[in-house]
Amino acid sequence: MEKEKKKYPIGAEHYTMYEEVGTGVSASVHRALCNPLNEIVAIKILDFERNNSDLNNISREAQTMGLVDHPNVLKSHCSFVSDHNLWVVMPYMAGGSCLHILKAAYPDGLEEVVIATVLREVLKGLDYLHQHGHIHRDVKAGNILIDTRGAIKLGILVFPPTYLIPGIGNV
Repeated sequence: MEKEKKKYPIGAEHYTMYEEVGTGVSASVHRALCNPLNEIVAIKILDFERNNSDLNNISREAQTMGLVDHPNVLKSHCSFVSDHNLWVVMPYMAGGSCLHILKAAYPDGLEEVVIATVLREVLKGLDYLHQHGHIHRDVKAGNILIDTRGAIKLGILVFPPTYLIPGIGNV
């Protein structure tokens, strides 16, 4: 029997924001509670006013996140606009990022066998994205996420291959 897909609500009023768990140039990620489902989620908030990217590309990223279907790529539950911000609701990866784990527990780096295991899972996710015509432009330790069971997922930041990079052209 197929598992029924949860319906995540559209609208900021349905979420209780907790602490910020990550930040970037144009976005921040918060741990939050989806009130109707009583489920902890992560919400990536992109500030349209701070973001220099084309809004169409931002929207495309959010749509792509909702369409991906691979165990090693983070999928979004839903996305919506609230007060000049794009909210992308995603599973909360309680294990944190590889960057966080490295800084907190392994300042001298991980053992080679651990690195190989993590990279194998990341490469599976990248292969899936590439086979579906997407390019991940920001593979780094901070975008490799781990859940409480140790599953490794690639946080997604993708653009279709037709995206024009200023000064470079088609990719």
